[in-house]
Amino acid sequence: TLAFVMSEYMSADQTPQLNKVMRAKLGHSQAILAAVVTSDWTSLDRESRALAVAVRDPAWTNALTDPEYSRQSDAFTRALQVLIEASARRDLERAGSAQIMLTTSCVRCHLERSRKRIGD
Repeated sequence: TLAFVMSEYMSADQTPQLNKVMRAKLGHSQAILAAVVTSDWTSLDRESRALAVAVRDPAWTNALTDPEYSRQSDAFTRALQVLIEASARRDLERAGSAQIMLTTSCVRCHLERSRKRIGD
């Protein structure tokens, strides 16, 4: 499954603390997608806020030493804020767009990590 592939990828070169944050991010992100497609506003709000807490973990913030990672983290944070606001307004179109932006920022960051690993 996607979760298995992501967890295998994530644990390849991370500290145990960062791996824990990445797994939490994945779990919350999956729950966010489910909440968006079912218009479950309570779950969407709860999971979006939990994801916002997860990315404030020092293991996450300390890992963002590369400028590209920081840019993707900023995009992720902006998308997460839009998602929280869309949830409060029960705006399904905006919530769907924000969820896509959130996922895109994750994919871009993982692509960048892969490129850097290949180049090393």
